[in-house]
Amino acid sequence: MDIRLRKLILKTAVFVFSLSLAWWLVKGGYLNNLILAVLPLKFVAEFLAGMLYVSFLTAPISIAMLLVLADANNPILTALLAGFGAAFADLVIVKFFKEKLSKDVDLISRQLRLKKANDFLIKWKLDFLTPLIGAIIVASPLPDELGLMLLGASKLTYPQIAVLTYILNTAGILLIVVPANLLL
Repeated sequence: MDIRLRKLILKTAVFVFSLSLAWWLVKGGYLNNLILAVLPLKFVAEFLAGMLYVSFLTAPISIAMLLVLADANNPILTALLAGFGAAFADLVIVKFFKEKLSKDVDLISRQLRLKKANDFLIKWKLDFLTPLIGAIIVASPLPDELGLMLLGASKLTYPQIAVLTYILNTAGILLIVVPANLLL
């Protein structure tokens, strides 16, 4: 079996496990009890939920935490605080894995033969699509690593990435917690 296929199967299994764990924590009331126990430190819980939001492995648990927190608190405040946690986690990823992210972009570009696509985007002045797609990925609960790779490929500075990831993650979290709060 190909090593890439094994990694994909492993990541899929871990994601399914994370999703199952999130479901079990919510359905059993364990997550609600845990959050109520740390409610005096709700800022910490919201920050932690935001940090968990950036990885596809922990996104289901994060979303479950955010839904419980938004139900118990102001959903806009929850999103603003969780956005800080998500931006912090993104900055840690960028800071410590910048070289690896850059190597991954190069590898993916070579594997998928994206040089021609990149040349096409530049020729037709459509190279703004790379950071735009990266921004959409960062705002979603999809893995931020891919979005950060695309943003990194666009040559944004570290402070620009910090502000952008905060705004995007906060917007993505708002799109989850506000409607859920209205429905619950």
